[in-house]
Amino acid sequence: MKLLGITAEYNPFHNGHAYHIREALKRSGCDSVIVLQSGNFVQRGTPSIMDKYDRAEAALRNGADIVIELPVFSAAASAELFAEGAVRAFSALGVDAVSYGIECDGKSVTETHAEIRRAAAFFAEESEHYKELLKEGLSSGRSYPASRLEAYRQITGDDGASLSTPNNILAVEYEKAMIRKNVAFSAVPIERIGSGYHDTEGGEFASATAIRSMTGGDSWKDSVPENLHALYEEALSHAVQPDDFSGQLFSALHGKTAAELEAFADISSDTARRLAEAARQPFTWTSLAEAIRERSHTLTHVNRTLCHILLGITKEADAKYRSDNLPYLHVLGIRQEAAPLLGKLAESSSVPLLIRLNKDMKALPEAARKLFETELSATALYSHVLFGKGVAVSDERLRKFLTV
Repeated sequence: MKLLGITAEYNPFHNGHAYHIREALKRSGCDSVIVLQSGNFVQRGTPSIMDKYDRAEAALRNGADIVIELPVFSAAASAELFAEGAVRAFSALGVDAVSYGIECDGKSVTETHAEIRRAAAFFAEESEHYKELLKEGLSSGRSYPASRLEAYRQITGDDGASLSTPNNILAVEYEKAMIRKNVAFSAVPIERIGSGYHDTEGGEFASATAIRSMTGGDSWKDSVPENLHALYEEALSHAVQPDDFSGQLFSALHGKTAAELEAFADISSDTARRLAEAARQPFTWTSLAEAIRERSHTLTHVNRTLCHILLGITKEADAKYRSDNLPYLHVLGIRQEAAPLLGKLAESSSVPLLIRLNKDMKALPEAARKLFETELSATALYSHVLFGKGVAVSDERLRKFLTV
């Protein structure tokens, strides 16, 4: 049996995602799909609009065989670390191919994939000349993505136009991680159809961004598989937004000095200072993010900083997570027919699979168990917000994985 891996946020799952799964299976020749899905906090550094189990169920109803949670240390990280975590996980699971979406802008998939692979090889090397140009760009006040792209343009002579779209930026990072990890599996790029990543228009192939803006009505129904309508009607009635966590973020920041804040992952001394000053006044998540935003940092970077503080992800914990093999992978759900596949993965995976959560997490080495407590904390914080919206929640450790 050949296994296909797809990394996704499904925030939320829509028709374009269903198309991706179908096409990737067809073009890869694989038999089963393992989805590595972000949990309740996503790569933009904000909470997901729907609970991770609802999103996993949506995927399982529409082509996925097994959904495994991408650890939050990777899920709420930069594109580079997000992709690296995914590649490490799929390598441990022994997949035969991985698939990701790309934007071709009038070119063929083959041409675009070749450009992405060339860029990945360039960034995987990180020559001294590149490092110097990158440093110059950052010193001038440009953001990291802009500085990185400009350095690439100067050295290669390539305008890098195809590398600036969200899906292609992530595709480069997948390919770069595959080069650095020297993995055995192949890549299967699938061209994105319909709306762009940031487009807000509806329709059959609306983006997740557009669907997140439609929570007040039912116009999203055209954009998601019909078998998800009832699930979404319930889930979107208590859609989660960053500002729902403003009180929790205040508690995490209250009384912290700049020096204490600098201990958290992905935060500089200057940002820590600005944050300590801004947090003295009443704020919401979004107002605080805007208050500390500066030209050299994107809003996404700022949101990730706030997310790390909220979840207690320190530089030390983050380094431990990345220092060796993945410490764990948590199974969110399976298609009923995939039960035998899950059993095989549990035996063959080089990473502990947490299936019966309360039992399996106790068998983890102490260092891994401590890291997994961050995952439990992230879920508990999210569940607390849902509880405030009238949703019944329970201790995740006692929850059985989904079977669809």
